[in-house]
Amino acid sequence: MTFHVEPLPVLTKRPEVLGAILVLTGVLLTAVMDSIASTALSIGRLDMLGDIHATTDEFATFDIAFVAAKVTSFLVAPLFVAARGPTPCLRAGAVALLLASAAMTSSVDIAWIDACRIVQGFAGGTVLVAGQTLLFFRFPSRQQPIVQALLALGSVMAPTTVTPALQGWLVDHLSWDWIFLSNVPVGIVALVMLAADRGRTFRHEIRTPYIQIALAGIAAASLTYVSQQGSRFNWFDDGHIILLTVTGLLAVILLLLWEFQFASDRLILPASPLGNPDYCFALVVSLVAGFALSGSAFLIPAFALNVLNFTATDAGALLLPSGAMLGCALLVAGIGVKKSGIHPLALAPPGVVFFASAMWFMSGSTSDSGAVDLEFPLLLRGFGLGFLFVGLTLFALTLLPAKALPFGIGLFDLGKQVGGLAGTALLQTYLDQQLVYNRTILASHLGVGEVVLEERLKAVAGQLEARGLDGVVSGKVALSVLRQAVDRQAVTISFNEAFLAIVLLFLVAAPCLILCKRLLSLLSAVQVNISSQAAIAGKRR
Repeated sequence: MTFHVEPLPVLTKRPEVLGAILVLTGVLLTAVMDSIASTALSIGRLDMLGDIHATTDEFATFDIAFVAAKVTSFLVAPLFVAARGPTPCLRAGAVALLLASAAMTSSVDIAWIDACRIVQGFAGGTVLVAGQTLLFFRFPSRQQPIVQALLALGSVMAPTTVTPALQGWLVDHLSWDWIFLSNVPVGIVALVMLAADRGRTFRHEIRTPYIQIALAGIAAASLTYVSQQGSRFNWFDDGHIILLTVTGLLAVILLLLWEFQFASDRLILPASPLGNPDYCFALVVSLVAGFALSGSAFLIPAFALNVLNFTATDAGALLLPSGAMLGCALLVAGIGVKKSGIHPLALAPPGVVFFASAMWFMSGSTSDSGAVDLEFPLLLRGFGLGFLFVGLTLFALTLLPAKALPFGIGLFDLGKQVGGLAGTALLQTYLDQQLVYNRTILASHLGVGEVVLEERLKAVAGQLEARGLDGVVSGKVALSVLRQAVDRQAVTISFNEAFLAIVLLFLVAAPCLILCKRLLSLLSAVQVNISSQAAIAGKRR
């Protein structure tokens, strides 16, 4: 194997305080840049559609291109981080993200925007992997709980709370262009901060695994399209969804075979973290955590927009209290682990309980709920996510050997991203199906001759006549008003059921994860026993 990955040393055991703060701030700002690019189209969708005159299918390609490139980068970026060092890769990713964000506003050509989104996605994945790797190498292990908690402010809190609120304000008061342009000053400040890092550039030989990268790209593009568009085309009732699903799964199978079975000196994981059972368990949990995080971040603003009739600004601001609590919980968890020395994984169970409780309270919302009614469950959600992600990150990455760390970070981020894609896709499908079902059920109680229906129609028609409408017209309008009320009630019930589905996910996942942990521990013990026996037999010879 000609890819030589040496242990990447801690750049400094006692970092100079000012330089350390500047580097940490720079890494945090690059994570914020990625969060801006990640959430931009969800807030500025309608305004952007009107300006560039794109069809729904064309607009969908912008997100698909971004996510597919980002998923691919989680596998590719660690190669360059291990070969050249985290600092150069972080700076290059920040520059690419800055330029691609600025270029987004220079043309309304569909192909141009797709190209910019691909660069943004690949650069975003690169800065997340390189930035977190740099922090692990720059700061001593005793400081990692607080450092990783601070990084999560940009990588977890920002995309789910802060950036949607700011982007909603920009859309309502300026235009969608400013969402992407806001990355320019953030990127410039980040690069200035990162200039304080004097980490050496590595010059390890790398033989690029072109086949694996191509397979990863094909799998990411195919399955991302399926996850984001499957609900719209009723999943496997559509031929091209079936074709892309088969293509993506075949690419994944070939990638795994080529990586782990075929003899090759070009590996996409030359230093694999998968031999660590604790890391494997954390990787499985990251799928569930990503499902919960992205799924709830999709449902809550959608509920505010479609049921509560919030503006984009108000819908974005709805998550700010949750974001503030998430930030506090991240810091409390980080400081708690550092000061008390508790096992990081001990933070996960209370985090799950808080989060599941929040979704339970959200499932009781009504069409008359307001921001005040949602404050308590949103605060619970933020507190739970803070505990869950700090504990999971420290448990997964702290004990990995230096040479495997970039690859461990990339796979861990990939797990959260894949879980998030699955969560959003499945919850969107569940919402659509439940909406049809609930409309049918409610409409079945509105048959001709129903006493309650007739009384309600007369009451509404009477109110309309009192306002000057003709008797015949008021009857038709009353029927239309009642239909709208039924539709709104059906939507409300569907969202409540979706919130409850997340609670049920944790109830089902918890025993499965416990079983998974025990199986991995048992498998690890068996492997250690076999290795010990082989070593003893070798000595006897």
